[in-house]
Amino acid sequence: MQGIECKELRKAYGEVKALDGVSFVAEPGEILALLGPNGSGKTTTVRILTTLSTPDSGSARVAGRDVVRDAPRVRRAIGLTAQETILDSFLTGGEYLDIVARLRHIPRARRKEEIAELLTEFELDEIAKSPIGGYSGGMRRRLDVATSLIGKPRVLFLDEPSTGLDPHSRERMWDAIRRRAHEGATVLLTTQYMEEADALARSVVVLTQGQIIERGTPDALKDNIGSSVVELTLADPDQRSLAITSLAESGEPSPPGEKPDVLSFVLVKSSPSLLTILQRLSTDGIEVTDVMVSRPTLDEAFLYLTRKLEETPESQPAGIR
Repeated sequence: MQGIECKELRKAYGEVKALDGVSFVAEPGEILALLGPNGSGKTTTVRILTTLSTPDSGSARVAGRDVVRDAPRVRRAIGLTAQETILDSFLTGGEYLDIVARLRHIPRARRKEEIAELLTEFELDEIAKSPIGGYSGGMRRRLDVATSLIGKPRVLFLDEPSTGLDPHSRERMWDAIRRRAHEGATVLLTTQYMEEADALARSVVVLTQGQIIERGTPDALKDNIGSSVVELTLADPDQRSLAITSLAESGEPSPPGEKPDVLSFVLVKSSPSLLTILQRLSTDGIEVTDVMVSRPTLDEAFLYLTRKLEETPESQPAGIR
C-alpha cells in the first residue's frame, strides 16, 4: 500500500479519547476528505500520519512505510500543509521555497525550475522577491501550500488548506490539488468547507468523538440521509410555532431558521411522505404558499450525521438546519 492505511488507531490525552479505533485506506491518486466537528480527532489523525505524534495503539502506513518504525522515510515521502501558517517574515517567498527545496535535497537545476513553476501556479511570481512579512493572509496561505508540494511528494496532507482564501484563489488551489492526484499522489484533506470536500474528494470519512460514524463517496453520503431537502414557505410567519408543533407531531421537527416564514427539513427514509406532511399542515389550518424540493448537499448530510448523535432517542429530528 503506497498511499495511506490506518488500522485501529487510538490516542488519548488524559481522560479524553482523541481517537478510538480509527481505520481507513486512501489509495494513490485518491483524494480523501476527513470531516468532523471541532474536537472530532481530525488533527490528531493528521499528526499521527505525518509522524508528529505517535498512537497509543494501532498502526498506520504512509507511502508504504510504518509511521512509527520508519518515520524518517515517511517524512521524505510526504508534503504537509498544517492548519496554522508559520513562515519567516524576513525571507522573500522565493527564498523560503528555495530553503525548503534544499532541505529536501532537490538538485539545483530542478530546484529552480520547480520553484518557478510553483510561484506561477499559485500566482506568487510577482511578489516572489518581496518579504513574506508584507504578504496578506491569503498570499501566505498560498505560499504555505506551494511549499508542501516541493519535491512532488507521494502523499499530501492538507489541513484546512483554503483558510483565508478568496474564491478565485480557492479555485486555483483546487485545480492544483486535482493535478497532484491525477499525477498519482494520495491526498488527505481536512476541511470545514463541505463545498470543498464535495468538489475534490472521491471518498469521505466522517469523524465524531474520535470514531468514524460514516464513510463513502460524497454522493453516497447525501443519498444515505434521505431523498430530498424540503423548504416550506408559510403564508403567515406568525404560524411558524404552530407549524413546528404540527411537524413535530408528524415526526418532522424543524427549529427557526434565518427566514421566519420558511421551514426546512430533510426527508429521511423513515419520514412520512411529503404529501402526508402537507395534509397534516392543512388540517391544522396552516397555509403553505410554496414548496421547494432539492437533493441534500454534503453540508446538510454532514449536519444530519453529526447532529443525529447528539439527539436523544425521544427527540431525534429528521435533518434539522
